[in-house]
Amino acid sequence: MNLLGIESSSRKLSIGLMKDDSFSELHSEKINDTANSLPQLTKKIIKSASLSFEDLDAICISAGPGSFTGLRVGMSYAKGIAMALDIPIVPVSTFDSLAFNNSSEELSTLIYSHGNTFYVCEYSLDGGILLKSSKPKSILKEDILELSKNIVFNGPMNIFKDLKAHNLKIEFKQLSVNNIIKIAYQNFKLLKTKSLDNLVPEYVGNFEVK
Repeated sequence: MNLLGIESSSRKLSIGLMKDDSFSELHSEKINDTANSLPQLTKKIIKSASLSFEDLDAICISAGPGSFTGLRVGMSYAKGIAMALDIPIVPVSTFDSLAFNNSSEELSTLIYSHGNTFYVCEYSLDGGILLKSSKPKSILKEDILELSKNIVFNGPMNIFKDLKAHNLKIEFKQLSVNNIIKIAYQNFKLLKTKSLDNLVPEYVGNFEVK
């Protein structure tokens, strides 16, 4: 199976490609350059794998929450390719990507939004698999200081260092297009969709990550 992966939920774009059992990855050298870098990196990674767009079986994309512009551009681009090739899109929650392969029995995944606002989603171990135990929501910094579970965080490093100084059980994790593709592959039948009209980024509340 040939899967194209798009991680555009942060300010720096990542593109991945799974060709059979091999994986390759490219990153944008610029920040907030998804609109320009996405088509260029996609063509480059497909060509480097000696494939064509017609060889793709599906497009796996980080569905958010995350950068408002990045998610919108990534989703629109994925929809265009999917419609042209008549292949499915496999949307993967950015929270699921952060929680992937974590061994905690209970976990809080945390994504920085803006100002004093964050996105959080709780997970609990069920049958050896971490599953969402709450709906994603937006919270303030003072609420984070009350969290007692292990925390996986993605956002600016200065924000992470500030939170860590409060003796929280917190670790920083980069967003991974490899995780997006692995989750999509493992849950392909469950997550894949050709119903593109209703496929939109997963924003939380009325907030947007900058």
